Amino acid sequence: MEPMFTATSLPRVFRPVKVDQVRASTASSPVRPRPDQARASTASSGTRPTSTLHTRACQKAPSSAAARPPLQPRDEVGILYPFANMSDDDGSIQAMMWSKWNVAVEVDDNFTSFALFGQVKLQEAQAMCSWLHQPNQFLTAVAVTLVDKFAEHLGTSGALLRQLVDELVAAIYLRRGDDVHDMSQLDQWTMYSHECQRLKRTCLHLLDENTRKRTDSSVRHVGFERLERVIDGTTKTWKRKVTRLLFYNWVYFVARRRRIRTFMDRTFHFENRTTVKETFRAWRVEALRRAYYVRAIILRESANYQAMLSVTAESLSRKDIQLTDAAAKITDLQAQVDQLTSINSQLVARVQELEAMNRALRAGDDGDAYVPARAVYEPLDTIADTTSSHVDESPKVNRLLLESLFAMARMVESSVIQSSNDVLESLQRQMDGAELRELSDAIFRTTKKTNATTTSSSSHEHHTIHNLLTKPIDVILLHWMRLQLNKSTATNRPQDKILKNFTEDLADGQRFSLLLHQLHPVEFDATMVGEIDVDVRLEQIERFNRECHIEHSLDATLPPVVTAESIAGQKSTENFVFVAMLFGIHKAHFTPLNTDHARKVFLHIVTCWKKIRNLMLEIKRTQEDVGDNTLLLALVKELKSCESYHKQMQTELTTMACASNESATVLSQLAHKILCLTWRLLSEKTKGVHEDVVDERRAQTMQKFTLVQPGLIRDIILSGPENRRSTLSDTEVLTRVLGIQKVLQQWFKELCAIFRHYSCGALRGRSTTMSSGEWNKFIKDCAVVDKKLPLPVVEAVYYQVVNADKTAVQTTTAAKEMSPSMFISALVLLADKKFPTVMFEDRIRELIEKCIIPHACRSQPEVFRMLLSTSDVRGVYQRFKPTLQRTFKYYSSIKTDESSSKSSKSRSTIGIAEFIMLTKDCKLIGSYVTENTVKQIFVLVQRHYDDDDDEWGDMTANEELQVDYIEFEEALGALTEYVVSNPYIPFFKRLEQFIGDMVLPRARQKKPAKG
Repeated sequence: MEPMFTATSLPRVFRPVKVDQVRASTASSPVRPRPDQARASTASSGTRPTSTLHTRACQKAPSSAAARPPLQPRDEVGILYPFANMSDDDGSIQAMMWSKWNVAVEVDDNFTSFALFGQVKLQEAQAMCSWLHQPNQFLTAVAVTLVDKFAEHLGTSGALLRQLVDELVAAIYLRRGDDVHDMSQLDQWTMYSHECQRLKRTCLHLLDENTRKRTDSSVRHVGFERLERVIDGTTKTWKRKVTRLLFYNWVYFVARRRRIRTFMDRTFHFENRTTVKETFRAWRVEALRRAYYVRAIILRESANYQAMLSVTAESLSRKDIQLTDAAAKITDLQAQVDQLTSINSQLVARVQELEAMNRALRAGDDGDAYVPARAVYEPLDTIADTTSSHVDESPKVNRLLLESLFAMARMVESSVIQSSNDVLESLQRQMDGAELRELSDAIFRTTKKTNATTTSSSSHEHHTIHNLLTKPIDVILLHWMRLQLNKSTATNRPQDKILKNFTEDLADGQRFSLLLHQLHPVEFDATMVGEIDVDVRLEQIERFNRECHIEHSLDATLPPVVTAESIAGQKSTENFVFVAMLFGIHKAHFTPLNTDHARKVFLHIVTCWKKIRNLMLEIKRTQEDVGDNTLLLALVKELKSCESYHKQMQTELTTMACASNESATVLSQLAHKILCLTWRLLSEKTKGVHEDVVDERRAQTMQKFTLVQPGLIRDIILSGPENRRSTLSDTEVLTRVLGIQKVLQQWFKELCAIFRHYSCGALRGRSTTMSSGEWNKFIKDCAVVDKKLPLPVVEAVYYQVVNADKTAVQTTTAAKEMSPSMFISALVLLADKKFPTVMFEDRIRELIEKCIIPHACRSQPEVFRMLLSTSDVRGVYQRFKPTLQRTFKYYSSIKTDESSSKSSKSRSTIGIAEFIMLTKDCKLIGSYVTENTVKQIFVLVQRHYDDDDDEWGDMTANEELQVDYIEFEEALGALTEYVVSNPYIPFFKRLEQFIGDMVLPRARQKKPAKG
């Protein structure tokens, strides 16, 4: 760092001028800037100002009395060359000189002698920077540039010189990681010497600042008051921090406790499927019921007590007479009691005498051959003393007991028989409620089956009819309609009895027809159910809605809710409201109780009681002793029979009364809820808001393709290289399962379409499961096999998941096939083996997104059915409707060899054998399609063939499937894609050509009816 001198050490004429800004830009500038002003002006360029020099320059001048110091040699040089001692910290002067010199170098590139050129340029640079502080950046850059140009001038022979230049540049300039070393930017690089000077100035500044603070006495003397204020302020700050921390912890604790309560409430609501309002109402009703029960008991006891107290004088006198008679009878009985006491004492003495004889006999036996002797007792008939004088009074005792028995029997007759008759008459006017109980049982079985499939342990929940009130109304009506369809005998197709929602399942009107025929068999007869034309069927349902009469009022009809367009358009609101109205007017809800069996038991009681009265009269007329009389035995027998009949009748009456009351209560509450929901749906429809109702098909599909067994995940984690057997917890396993299910929920629609395509690929086995051949086709299309996952491992995965499930479907070929849940388990295993280094939850995502979705084929029947529902295609079907219907009726009425054994074959459907016969008659098999292709089309046109229904699950072969007329039209459209496969012709033109030229002229038709 160059030495600095105060302004007073120079002559007065050369003192620095106070300027606002350094304006010196060339060597000819007459004013030398002050160091503090020069550094302040260049502070924005990134160079740290030298506050130490500024402090030194701003010191006060010494007093005038002091002697002036002698002139230094540097001052003499400064007089001649005012800028000779400038350090140029910001580098602006050197940058200006470099720009001028570098331009001159670029202009003078054409030279003859490089040595002469280099000497001239070096002298020029030395002349330009002779007044600057040495060493300076400009001259160093000039020297390096000349050496670099000399190396370029030498060409290939200057390689060594080029290396020397690089080493020289590395030794002079400070290298940084982000610097790009270009020789044309040497003026912008930083030299080690300049960096050292900057650090030196900074150190001196810090040293001077520290010295100043140490020498300043005002800094050291800090008062105690200020120190106390600092301590108090610090204490208050910490107190505030502690208070704030406690407050935040309290808020966090309150919020966490609130979240825990919310979680508990949600868990309770999810378990009971009820809202807070419904739970409160249920609790309130139960509390009021208990309070009413307690109040009724108190009132009844109070009434009994009041009745006991309100005794008239006449009753009191009668009681006195009875008491007098009872006292006389007690006096008479006292003699008999004394007699019994004497007899008892005699018996005791006799027993003691016999025991003494027994001990004497035992003591007299030989001790060597001791055998325990039996007690020798006298027979019972010889113990009683028949010579007693009191035996003559026993007939009086028996007669008295009989009189008491007769009095009690008359009292029972008036209470039991009359009350039973009154109860029977009242029960004849109450409702049966058998259908509601049947509906409740059906919902309970379905819920139990669903819980058994989703959870490993089966729930043993107590089931009552009141559980209906905990279910949503749309779920109840869906199960009720499904129950009525199962009772229907108008169809034998299992598909027609499957109902999962109120939209697409009711679009063709077939299930509506079956429901109306089951509820109103006269108004909606079997001919309407057998209608194959969808349009006519929907018009019949619409007409029934307009003309259906409400019971007890022939003039009033149901309000028009559904139309043919709304049913075909899958309007859930209209369909739900129409089903709700049918539920409300169903006559089975108001069927009276059947009391025939209880009436028969009551007649048995009356008959027994007549016999008892006759026996009592006979006994009363008999004057002899009845102790051994057969009449008394017959009386006791009839009394026991009457008692058993009475208990049986009371049990049945109680059961019927309780069941009827529960059914009536549930029906009234259901009617209220259905009415509220119906009006709300209609109100929202007028506002343009459509509320979603239950759709079990979508929920079941999501459940099947997102179900992951925790045991499988546990086995995968334990089979890893880490030994996790002791550290693996159930919480971690469930967390992994939830992560995988979250990924599967994003792709369950695509996985369902893929599984459906490959499960229908082969005709052997079921069309809802995947065989080993179909699995290999799926693996081949997805290109899953590689070095990490060879083909034997993939095949082993298939057999592992199929054999692990005991409920796997087994076809007639004695081979188990893969269900959708097994398919998901196999994908999880494949993902674990193919991507072992990826995060556990992301392995299945990688497999689906990289292998399955881009390559696998999928079945999309909805897209093809949307094409069939366009106006042009529907116009073609309408044009050929009469002839197509005659063709369909002909093939649905014939009996093939496969279907001849089935006497109950429906005439409104076509089996697979008849469909193949149709294609053979049209000469399509062999020329255009194969028989396997026809069977595959027949399977794919089935609507919702993959539903998990009991009856549908019993159909294990594709030969048992049947199609109706609308599915027959879809099959013709699918055959059109195979036969007339010209992509340049619109589909409706190809369909018209196929039906008009290849189907109708060749297929056999049923002759139209005359007239």
